[in-house]
Amino acid sequence: MEALNIQLEAPRGKKALSLCMIIVMELAVTSIYALAVFVSTLQEAHGWSPNKIVMAYTVTMFCEFPSFIVGGWLMNKFGIKKVQVTSGVLYGAAILISGLTSSVAVFVVAQGVMAGLAMYGVYICNVALINALFPKNKGLVMGIMFGAQGIGSIILAPILAYSIQAFTASIVLVAEGIIFIIVLFTATMLVYDPTKGNRELQARIQKEADEQELAEAIAGKEAGALPTMRWKRALTHPAFWLIFISIIAVQMIGNVLVTDIAVLAEAVYKVNETDSAWVVSAFGVGAGLGGIIIGYISDKIGPYKTTFLLGIIDGVLLLLFILLGAESFMAYAAICIIQGFTYNGMTTLNPIMITDSYSPKDLGTVLGLMGISYAIVGAIGPQIGLSVPFVPMIILCAVLSIIGGMLAKMAGRALNKYYRAEGSKCAVR
Repeated sequence: MEALNIQLEAPRGKKALSLCMIIVMELAVTSIYALAVFVSTLQEAHGWSPNKIVMAYTVTMFCEFPSFIVGGWLMNKFGIKKVQVTSGVLYGAAILISGLTSSVAVFVVAQGVMAGLAMYGVYICNVALINALFPKNKGLVMGIMFGAQGIGSIILAPILAYSIQAFTASIVLVAEGIIFIIVLFTATMLVYDPTKGNRELQARIQKEADEQELAEAIAGKEAGALPTMRWKRALTHPAFWLIFISIIAVQMIGNVLVTDIAVLAEAVYKVNETDSAWVVSAFGVGAGLGGIIIGYISDKIGPYKTTFLLGIIDGVLLLLFILLGAESFMAYAAICIIQGFTYNGMTTLNPIMITDSYSPKDLGTVLGLMGISYAIVGAIGPQIGLSVPFVPMIILCAVLSIIGGMLAKMAGRALNKYYRAEGSKCAVR
């Protein structure tokens, strides 16, 4: 991998401290994935409907794209550090406000809109800093950052559950918000910006980072084997929509559990808040493993075949759970680990599928369009988990997962047929 042409001097100590602060930030801004711990207690405290509470997660999923657009513009106008500090403080303030309110609408706006925009704001600033600080090891550092995101929910869930038993949910949220404000403000101030706020230099670094990502996407491929389908053609070709629906179908159970996992544990298995928090952590463990293992498998057999196998196997395991272990809380915990694995595995596969299938010139556009599927399943999944009885819900998700796997295989075939007709050597696996 070639380094960026722009070389910035950064003391080793400041680079190490910055990496530590980036990890701390990513650990902190993943509390939305521990929302499941609060659902039942907030329902008891305020009489809020669980369906309305989990809307906070749904809204957060829809904040990704406006955050990227607005955040990029703000970074170009004001610099990385100002946006990063503001986003960090806004995130903590949003959590604090969600603990002070007695209105579920205000709770959803605070946890969903405010915290969602701030979470992605911190993320894009961290990505920009990684591009500038670690041009030679960007992939490794990005992997560490994503690992911190996965670990965040594993650590937070049991701590929050224990705190809720000792105090009220509102007090815990207020305390969490205050702690996040302090931690995120401190971390964002300590992180080192080698561009010194030079917005022109930041823009040049981002441009080179994008060009490097493009070069990596086509590395090792002959010109005649590169995908050439542009985004406008993609929208009229069935493969795009087969992938789009496949993501929704395979990811349905993951989006059910990411918000409803603790509620289901308490309602179906009659466990307490502490035990239900551990299955939230179990889901996080699976998510951490999924990204690594599925990425490795995809490199060996291709993302489309991996998605096909992932959907089929996951659906079969869900059906076996219903047939053999639905009455066991330990079996539920095990299936939660598997679903975390699938959830993050599919998140890993999506950009690989796009890279292998569509013109490198349009990767950002196609990824953005495909990302709408994650927002859709993020809206539907939590509501299905709370509205459909447990066993039928698991069966429905199992069937969807199997269908999603088959649709991915059909998408791969459709793309290969298209490229053969075009006389291209491009082939997806």
